Amino acid sequence: MSRASYPMAMSLCRFFLVATAVAVVLARPAKAADEDLRAQFRLALEQAEQGLVPSSPDGSELRAYVLYPYLEGVRLLDAVRRTPGEDTDRAVMAFLDAQAQLPLAAELRGAWLTSLAERRQWAVFLRHYTPDPDLPVLACHAYQARIDSGDATVGAELQAFWEQAPQMPQACAPVFEWLDAQGGITPTQVVRRARKALADGNLELAQWLLRKLPPAQAAPLQQWVRLLRDPARELALLAERPDAAFEWDGVLAGFSRLARRDSERAYAVLGALARARIGAQRYAQLERWAALGLAWDHRAEALALFARLPAAVVDAQVHEWRIRAALWHGRQDLASAWIAALPPAQAAEPRWAYWRARMLERSGHAAAARSIYEALAQDNGYYGLLAAWRLQRPHRPRVRTFVSDPAIQAELLAQPGVQRARELYFIERDRWANAEWRAAVRGLDASRRLQAAHLAAQWGWHVQAVGLLAGLDALDILELSYPPAYEEAIFAHARRAGVPPELVYGVMRQESLFHPRAVSPSNAYGLLQLLLPTAREVARRHDERLPDRADLLRPEINIPLGVAYLREMRERFGGQVVVALAAYNAGPNAVRRWLPAQPMDADVWIENLPYDQTRGYVQKILWHMAAYHWQRHGEPLDLVPLLQPVRTPP
Repeated sequence: MSRASYPMAMSLCRFFLVATAVAVVLARPAKAADEDLRAQFRLALEQAEQGLVPSSPDGSELRAYVLYPYLEGVRLLDAVRRTPGEDTDRAVMAFLDAQAQLPLAAELRGAWLTSLAERRQWAVFLRHYTPDPDLPVLACHAYQARIDSGDATVGAELQAFWEQAPQMPQACAPVFEWLDAQGGITPTQVVRRARKALADGNLELAQWLLRKLPPAQAAPLQQWVRLLRDPARELALLAERPDAAFEWDGVLAGFSRLARRDSERAYAVLGALARARIGAQRYAQLERWAALGLAWDHRAEALALFARLPAAVVDAQVHEWRIRAALWHGRQDLASAWIAALPPAQAAEPRWAYWRARMLERSGHAAAARSIYEALAQDNGYYGLLAAWRLQRPHRPRVRTFVSDPAIQAELLAQPGVQRARELYFIERDRWANAEWRAAVRGLDASRRLQAAHLAAQWGWHVQAVGLLAGLDALDILELSYPPAYEEAIFAHARRAGVPPELVYGVMRQESLFHPRAVSPSNAYGLLQLLLPTAREVARRHDERLPDRADLLRPEINIPLGVAYLREMRERFGGQVVVALAAYNAGPNAVRRWLPAQPMDADVWIENLPYDQTRGYVQKILWHMAAYHWQRHGEPLDLVPLLQPVRTPP
């Protein structure tokens, strides 16, 4: 991509953003006065979060605003931290009684209970504490309260908590020390708890627990720790010492980890471990992991391993991956046999119906294959697209028309929970907005949920709209599930970059569902879910200012950077859209490892993408592209350029 052919044109991009924003605002049932009130509330809320005292009393308009209880709650949160005491306690109790339904109430309750525990106000604490598995620290405070109050039943409950708690926060140390002093933590219980930690992959906790055991008792579990930390070394040592004792759960955990990381070494270790020493049933479990690892790495050795696995270890994952491995290596005979061996429920899935048809087609049974393709092509989704592609005809999505019901919409808009959710979304308080929305639509019948989806879509809250549609099996209402969000900006930047607009739209819908403030668990940001280092590399290559995290939440910055990166991936892999999509999701280095030595049918390559997330990602975006193209243009998307054989570019 040359700088001359694709300037970022940030000023032009801002124009498109403004145009889009205006369109969204016009769709909202809001007046200028509403926006003024939102701005006033937002400022007051930010000041409360900073602990600033308002310079004047709140006006009547602000106090009447549907979100005003949130302002009161945030001010109380600040009071709990800054001025704890009886006056604050009384104010918090009154708020919790009056506003228990607010998501903020749970946050305030947690902070207040922590304050009560720090002040050892146990009687008040116990009156207001309710167990929450997501808040182990408060549970430990509750145990401390009961210990200090002389509760004779606390020991047994605390013992059970100690054995099952997913983590052991520092705040729990005093109650665990008390339990230990009472003789409530025996070496046998430590072993049991350490085994649970290892099974959960919590090595740090396991090692901390094992330090409490005599060396001889800790040794088998220390081996498990080593097997997880360096499985190749520990398994090789085990193979070299045929008389050495081993912890089977540790061996299986270590071997499965090695098979995922380095299938070639796992296969070599498998050959070095004696079947007689391990036992036939256990050895089969190792063979299962070795076969899967080899299949994920597209190694031909997987086929022989899969073929000799006993039925006891052939689960859904093995069923799928042995078929995929046979497809990758061109073994139509094995693929057909293994498809025929699928359990009925799995065989009925569109994925395997499609591949049954593909094998029939290859073996000359064109009529039988066509019958399956015809049925699949009636459905929306990736395999419906593929079926139409094999039939060499356009795919026409099944579309349902949305019927608006103003009476139901008015009923919904009159509900305080819906009002709070809408306003919180408009002022960009997404966590509270999402919680309010979930509570508001919970229990609604199907007709009201559908109208609620329409309202959310009108507000530009497509994450919630599409979520409701999915729950109603109503994604075929394309006008709601494929809205014209950010269209002008998408088309402007896509055309400038020489990228199909449908591709950008499909990526945006899959990555963020058009939510500009989306942040993933892996710290990808914004509409096109860019990692900060990636975004900065793209900006640097185009002589643009390096963005920060906040910049990536701004559509006028995120869209051009994301489109530029998508174009880079497409160019790097020779214009192959499906490969570019896989690289956008999993990274170009991973995708480079997955490219075939010889050109391969696109459907076979996509089916063999080893990351479940990436495979689903590519498949879903191809469908999004087709559905959006139909919704916007009223005609099918041409799949032929997208599904050319996948090759390794020079």
